[in-house]
Amino acid sequence: MPEVQVVTEEDMELEGDFDDVYCDWCDGNGTSGSDSENDDDLTSLSDNIANWAVSFGISIVALTALLSILHATHPDLPKDGRTLLKTKTHYAIQEKAGGNYHHFGILSSLKTTISKYAKTLAEGMTLGLQINIDGLPLFKSSTVQLWPILGLLVTVPMKEPVVIGAYCGPKKPSSATEFLSDFVNELQELEAGFCFGDKNLKIELHTVVCDAPARAFVKKTKAHNAYHGCDKCLHPGQYQNRRMTFPGPEHPQRTDISFNLMVDELHHHEGPHPFKNVKVGMISQFPLDYMHQVCLGVVRKLLLTWLRGPLTVRLPALIVDRMSGKLQAMRPYVPIEFARRPRSLRELDRWKATEFRQFLLYTGPVMLAGFLDRNMYYNFMLLSTAISMLVSPEHLNLADYAGQMLKSFVNHFGELYGTDQIVYNVHCLVHLADEVKRHGCLDSFSAFPYENHLGKIKKLIRKPEFPLAKLIRRLSEVTATKLVDDADITLKREHFVGPIVVGMGVNAQYGEMRCERWTVKLTTGDNMFLVGDKVCLIKNIIQNDNGVYAIYTEFSQQSPFYTYPFNSDRMNIFVVKDASDELKSVEVSALRQKCVALPYRDGFVAIPLLH
Repeated sequence: MPEVQVVTEEDMELEGDFDDVYCDWCDGNGTSGSDSENDDDLTSLSDNIANWAVSFGISIVALTALLSILHATHPDLPKDGRTLLKTKTHYAIQEKAGGNYHHFGILSSLKTTISKYAKTLAEGMTLGLQINIDGLPLFKSSTVQLWPILGLLVTVPMKEPVVIGAYCGPKKPSSATEFLSDFVNELQELEAGFCFGDKNLKIELHTVVCDAPARAFVKKTKAHNAYHGCDKCLHPGQYQNRRMTFPGPEHPQRTDISFNLMVDELHHHEGPHPFKNVKVGMISQFPLDYMHQVCLGVVRKLLLTWLRGPLTVRLPALIVDRMSGKLQAMRPYVPIEFARRPRSLRELDRWKATEFRQFLLYTGPVMLAGFLDRNMYYNFMLLSTAISMLVSPEHLNLADYAGQMLKSFVNHFGELYGTDQIVYNVHCLVHLADEVKRHGCLDSFSAFPYENHLGKIKKLIRKPEFPLAKLIRRLSEVTATKLVDDADITLKREHFVGPIVVGMGVNAQYGEMRCERWTVKLTTGDNMFLVGDKVCLIKNIIQNDNGVYAIYTEFSQQSPFYTYPFNSDRMNIFVVKDASDELKSVEVSALRQKCVALPYRDGFVAIPLLH
């Protein structure tokens, strides 16, 4: 049995030297005696301060210092930041798998989300749980790693993952079975059913999203660079030019049944997997993650080949500089929904996954058209258009067609760059369409939301002492804080000078509208939308007695951007020119899709937001 250590306030150093301000308001559970009064006042000063402290990552030392200043004029406020944030001070940390582990709990972590949608859940309903497992280095000067188990419910619209369990140690867990034992045991109980309020519900594992190394670790299979490393088919690898490659024709697919029977035990398996006692398909429910495989894998490999590959395919330095200039010129035209704007190819080693996705789906097809060799450009377009289809919920009916294009891409890629370049990430493109047909669009099982959450988790741990304990405390504060949800539609930047359709009533005019799907602005980059099949330019946002309307003009010229591998109008991608002067209006709910409008010759290429 793993040793269980119950951690209390005295067992670890506090996040600063302030023993003289030890919380004398706390009871045995680390909560204030006046909590019941504060819970009734959602907009109280203490709630606002707690919200501010959690949102901006204010340290406990700084928050306590602020409270000591405010206490003179607001005596009802606690003296200690831990009391205000309801910091958890009693928790159990186990020693297992070569490090420390804390199990937050599946149901405990999902309780808030299930409560939010409890009225819409039917009796006996089964909720699908998607989890992500990956390692995270915490400090540059240390080998300490954090391996959290993150989870999302796919049955209800859940925006942000929760932490179900967390391992912390000098290296990755020594045993996947031991690391996942608490999670698997609880999942078994939830599969049998549980009571939530007046309803009986179940939770079952929907998908497990990991990158290739983590997926091999939790499935206990050979690594992705082994001879039989493909976890989707029986393709035997070939060692070429100091790398494992997977060229050649298709091979038989692996199945859940063959995996459970360990048919390929000699070549593929490294032992019994830790999920053997729960309902999960070890092939079908462990999908490929396109963030790592495509964006950080194939797209990055293509760019590195063009910049630093063999002379036969390497681009001259002058061309690379011109390409970088073209990318940087697109910066003002990138919508606010993108976390990063295009930057130079000379900074490629520092590009993030979102930048490779942006290049693949939006900026790359437009920029590369004037620089790449025809065959290389067509090869890139096979990849770009196929992933565009698979990432868009509107084009799931084209998954088979996208699968054919990806197979063509892999074959053509081998002809252009050599079969020794068809490594694991390139080979697995032939399996991607099957994953989409099984689980939905690529973003429904990608690692993007989990990687974003890992970044937030890392910011919670500021010092190297007791990192797991600090994570438990910080997450308890986030859970206890009443964060305010954004409204469905928010109107901002009121003005009085916008164009208005003749005869239309107007109560107010605005320069910005934010909703869950996108942001509409009247400025470059955020004012191009699809209305029906037409690309339109938003000129004003008005509110009247009937609702909120967008005032827009259409473009007089609208034509397909590319014709290979098919006409781009099939994906509603157009070259547009010459906006007309005729004003039209439409309810904002009828705006079909926001577009990325990038300068191209004497017009713009309008690409609907796909991801």
